[in-house]
Amino acid sequence: ISMLGTILFLSSAGILLCGASKLPLLSLPTVFPPAAADGWELVGSLDMLDYQHQKCPNQWNSYITKKACGRIPGQLCSSLIVPTGSSSFRQVCGRIRAFQFGSPDAFAALFVAKPVSIDSPYVDGISITYNNGGQRQHVFTYAAGLMEQYNPYIYPQCTCPCAGGTQIPPFVRTADYYCESGNPDKTWYANQLFCDPLWDGEECRYAEETCCHAPHQPWFCKDLGRRVSSDLEIRLCADEGVVNEDIAVEA
Repeated sequence: ISMLGTILFLSSAGILLCGASKLPLLSLPTVFPPAAADGWELVGSLDMLDYQHQKCPNQWNSYITKKACGRIPGQLCSSLIVPTGSSSFRQVCGRIRAFQFGSPDAFAALFVAKPVSIDSPYVDGISITYNNGGQRQHVFTYAAGLMEQYNPYIYPQCTCPCAGGTQIPPFVRTADYYCESGNPDKTWYANQLFCDPLWDGEECRYAEETCCHAPHQPWFCKDLGRRVSSDLEIRLCADEGVVNEDIAVEA
């Protein structure tokens, strides 16, 4: 498995294989990527750096200037369904490598009706969910802030929550999101693709210094609290058009 890939693992805890109604819960991994021998299954991966063999899914748009995937023009959220097979699961781990384009606003949702919902473009970034009875349930959110430095005069609400920006909505738990900006300045820029990878736990400077202290970053792991039989959904979202802001998923 390429460590550069967008990777999603599931833990089924052997539920279907054993046919038991109650099984011991697998411990969340401490070594990444998780091992199949420990009950983890790879359900999705994407590595645009492998340019000879990989291309963007049809549900996402291909960047011209960079081997990366973004939103479809005209869509606030571009959705990709990741099939999980027939096994039930209760734990999800993954990592995503992406870059900031333009001026994303983290959780500010400037042009979204309030209060925001999990079905709306509540974040400029990436939303990972599963379906429960026709309702989206939150797994993890990746948010992209406007800039690393807090500027009280230029959209301060658009920086990451850890940098003084808009706080997370109630359906996102504190441990279930990462937020980072690729813009090191105190002002915003349009039509610029920044070179600092997002959510990798590195180069979190200035007001963002406390934003990258998760123990396993760039990986996330989520215990859903119950067994689930559902596909996963990955949405690239923003509340403005792709000419203003976007997330370029490289791997």
